[in-house]
Amino acid sequence: MKILALFYQNPAGYLAALLLLVFSAVSFAINNNTAWIFLVAFAFVLVANVLYSVLSFKATRKYIKEVNKSLSQEKISNVDSFPLPCVMCDMKGNIVWFNKEFGESVLTDKQKVSIYDFFKDYNFYSYSELKTADSEFNGKMYTAFITRIKSKTSPMLCFYFFDDTYMKETEQEYKLSRPFVMSIFVDNIDQLLRQLTDSKFAQISSGIESKIEDWLKDENLILKKTGNGNFFVIGEKRNLDRLSAEKFSVLKDVREYKHNNTPVNATLSIGVGTGADLSECEARAKKALEMSLGRGGDQVAVYTENGYVYYGGMSNLSNDNSRVSPRQTAANISTLVKKYKKAIVVGHKFSDYDAIGSAMGIKFFAEANGVQAYVAIDEKTTLAESLVDISVKNGFDGFISLAEALEMCDNDTILFVVDTHRKFLLDEPELYEKAKAKVVIDHHRRSDDFINDADIFYHHPSPSSTCEMVAELIEYSTIQKSMSPVISTALLSGIVLDTKEFVLRTSRRTFEAAAFLKENKADTVAVKKLFSVSTEMINLKNEILSNAVVYNGCMISATERNSPDLRIVTAKAADEMLNIENVKASFVLSYITKDIIQISARSLGEENVQLIMENLGGGGHSTMAATQIKNTDIENAKSMLLKAIDAYNLAK
Repeated sequence: MKILALFYQNPAGYLAALLLLVFSAVSFAINNNTAWIFLVAFAFVLVANVLYSVLSFKATRKYIKEVNKSLSQEKISNVDSFPLPCVMCDMKGNIVWFNKEFGESVLTDKQKVSIYDFFKDYNFYSYSELKTADSEFNGKMYTAFITRIKSKTSPMLCFYFFDDTYMKETEQEYKLSRPFVMSIFVDNIDQLLRQLTDSKFAQISSGIESKIEDWLKDENLILKKTGNGNFFVIGEKRNLDRLSAEKFSVLKDVREYKHNNTPVNATLSIGVGTGADLSECEARAKKALEMSLGRGGDQVAVYTENGYVYYGGMSNLSNDNSRVSPRQTAANISTLVKKYKKAIVVGHKFSDYDAIGSAMGIKFFAEANGVQAYVAIDEKTTLAESLVDISVKNGFDGFISLAEALEMCDNDTILFVVDTHRKFLLDEPELYEKAKAKVVIDHHRRSDDFINDADIFYHHPSPSSTCEMVAELIEYSTIQKSMSPVISTALLSGIVLDTKEFVLRTSRRTFEAAAFLKENKADTVAVKKLFSVSTEMINLKNEILSNAVVYNGCMISATERNSPDLRIVTAKAADEMLNIENVKASFVLSYITKDIIQISARSLGEENVQLIMENLGGGGHSTMAATQIKNTDIENAKSMLLKAIDAYNLAK
């Protein structure tokens, strides 16, 4: 039995004994009685350690003999000559024994090691549950097979190391060489083509192309231009990893591109697809590009096995002034709706003025095409109760309950979904399953779980509101029937709500839609009255504002108050916070039920609150978004919000 082997069974105990011996020698020069006490203690500790080490060593040798008996190969006589490097360690991670192969092939320079050099997160109990573990040591990679040793003194783990460096390097190279396809599109290329002379357009187009080429010049991949503002890229995952790590810097380069010191205001939409082969990658790249465009452009959507990953999306959305899309969509919807006997229009849960107003507009559109239409609402949860009341008082006939809509819906029914494109957000999701045909009309940035089986999916993130989109459909359709003032007023209220009285997310088309509604006798005074508030609502809003705190340029407040007007008040409080100097975004947290917390988020456009809310499972627009968090409390929800803000700032 080797002395060194005994020492490794319990090195801490032997060091303690040595320390007692030193104290004893020193004490003889000072006090003999003290010295004898240290000497007796030394003898006791030494004997105890020797006994412990002998028992532990015998247990190890006994295990080795048991393993020897189980080996049937004639060429293997004992564990010492086992063909795989083998090592045993105790609960503390001390190596108590290793075989010859381990010493020669793993410890090539005979260095002293512990099990932590192979497994930095080593924990006896957690590793006892594992069958294998990966390890890297001295530039080699191993797969360690783990067994637990039953011992009367101290339990141990035995690791058998298999050197699979070549296989793991081959696996890594295989993963890095997997293909990806990237589709790049200049968002406003058609607008630039219409606005610029041919020579100037060629110069600007060439400048944008140079930005893209410079971005990819150091990558070993294929870049091809497939048309004006369209580019096609093929590369390997190693290239994609590097481009992702620098967050697709070409987005910022093109966004800030100037021609003769004049901003071009161009942006890119990029779709990236990964998969098993180039065909699958290309199909996914097309879907990813559609998703990027559906979310407003100026961003990258990467379609992977685990869903979409997004980069960018920081700029305000551009609004193309072309009328081709609403005119063509109006014609397509007219053709489709005439095939059915009745139409039902439904919005999102907790419907607001934009949902109800656009639903009333679509009811008019369907009936102008000869189809009886109804607006399905939940009167108990709608936030547009005042709009519903004033519409009914002024002669609007067509609101039905969700239960009535379900009973009425059959194979002769076409369903219109307005102001949302996510099935689970519908006021009544079952309606979608029962309807024969479906049309979706929405302006929110596209989410991963968007409705993808609608007969017509009319979705644009650039309009201010769904009411603006519906007003355009009516204006540019071939309908001859005049729209009633009550419907015009309802549509205008939705635009006023989502633009915060024509302050946010407006374009020329927004004002043209409002002008069209005014020509159809929309009542601006009635719209103003819809947004009136009570004294109780003002007091609650002021309470929320007084509790607000500033965090990284954002103002955050929370309330645990219960009020039937809480959703409206929190939204107004979030809007009010933006009037405070140096506040770029605002967030208000509140309970909507005992188990659900809602966060209302607002900004003036400098910060994209939609991206922050998406991190918490919500969505919306860059200037107006929200989310709901279940099974938590206000403090925990606030902590989650702060982390989402930090993640957003880190990604910018």
